[in-house]
Amino acid sequence: MKQKFIEWFTKNNNGCSPAMEDDRSFVYEMTQHMFEAYQAGVAEGEARCAVLAAENAGLKEACGGDGSYRDCPACAHSEYIEAPDTPATDAFLAEMRAQGVEMLTTKLQQLIDEGNFEGDEVGLIAGAVYTGADIAAQLRQEAAQ
Repeated sequence: MKQKFIEWFTKNNNGCSPAMEDDRSFVYEMTQHMFEAYQAGVAEGEARCAVLAAENAGLKEACGGDGSYRDCPACAHSEYIEAPDTPATDAFLAEMRAQGVEMLTTKLQQLIDEGNFEGDEVGLIAGAVYTGADIAAQLRQEAAQ
């Protein structure tokens, strides 16, 4: 698999230059390490996805119908179902929110650096950047609890 990745990387690197030695030879070892890091990232993502899928499958099974009541045909009544805990889903959503906030603060900082604000605007926008960083950290901290 590593060799196939190296072949793909050298042929279809989408404009990225492969690592080269001074004599312009390709650095196979570095690319192999890149591939191993890529594999580890994919494995981590797949594991998180599997946990989320399992949680959500449980939600679907438990919350049939309108999602809040389960009918009991034999009993002739409905039973209220408590919302199940979904820590992996909650953590995933918190991370997505934090990344969204960071995208905004990164863009605002870029606009400051480019000189798109003047006078008091700079301080106001800089305050928003710092506040955004705090909000992103808070979202992650709450998800970790």
